[in-house]
Amino acid sequence: MGAYGRGDDGLLGSERVALGVRPRPLSRSLTVRLDRRTILRSAAFLGAVAVLGPPVEQTMLAAGVERSRGWLASTHLPGTALRWRLAVPAECKGLVVALHGKGSASGYWFNVLDGARIARETGLAVAAIDGLRSYWHPREGSDASAMLVREFLPLLAGRGLPTERIGLTGVSMGGYGSLYLAGVLGPDRVFGVATMSAALRRDYADTSAGAFDDAADFARHSVFARVGLLSGIPISLACGAEDRFAEGNIGLSRVLPRARTVFDEGGHTTAYCREHWGRQMAWLAALV
Repeated sequence: MGAYGRGDDGLLGSERVALGVRPRPLSRSLTVRLDRRTILRSAAFLGAVAVLGPPVEQTMLAAGVERSRGWLASTHLPGTALRWRLAVPAECKGLVVALHGKGSASGYWFNVLDGARIARETGLAVAAIDGLRSYWHPREGSDASAMLVREFLPLLAGRGLPTERIGLTGVSMGGYGSLYLAGVLGPDRVFGVATMSAALRRDYADTSAGAFDDAADFARHSVFARVGLLSGIPISLACGAEDRFAEGNIGLSRVLPRARTVFDEGGHTTAYCREHWGRQMAWLAALV
């Protein structure tokens, strides 16, 4: 999904503070004591990180949205710590989990698409986590969908968010992933799904490289095989006419005739996603 940028935010650079004050010289003995303390404290801190993972960073914004971020060491999607992001409006009426596209990351929803503003305008909390290149379904050696259900949702519940019934949104790979996950959870756990440029194919031969392990993997996890469960969930599909996945989106709408569709001009681009995501989220908000 090269047209959609990673959305890296460079927050570390913006958070560096130059005090501009030179400290007074310390005595040699005090310096030695401080060095020893620093070593001991550093060792204790590193031990805690090894057990608990990196610390959560949280910021309160004046605009009525609380933004948080942290890391999750997943047993279902192993190999690297997964970064998660969260924006919660002051008056939160529901939770939407946003799944990014291939080659992107959780920061896309907040640094490129301004998830904090969308949360404030819709009253919906927006939560996202890195899915790497998993295509958001069980693979050989990993299971991104289990990570979401068994690890990420409990993490969000622990922060006081309503996870009993959630909304899902996604773009490209994440559009497929949100529909797949909705088909796994069913209407009792999902109040609606809103996608942009969902990466949908009817045949394995047409799928993107690396999207599925093999034809059997595709057959097991095809969204089209879950139409029965999806038919009971409100779904909104947005896809541009020039998008390479337009045919798949139109095909899904034909077997889900109750789905809301926005098939208009546009391609597989960030500009298309930016133009439609706010409206898709407003549609989700109306379902709560």
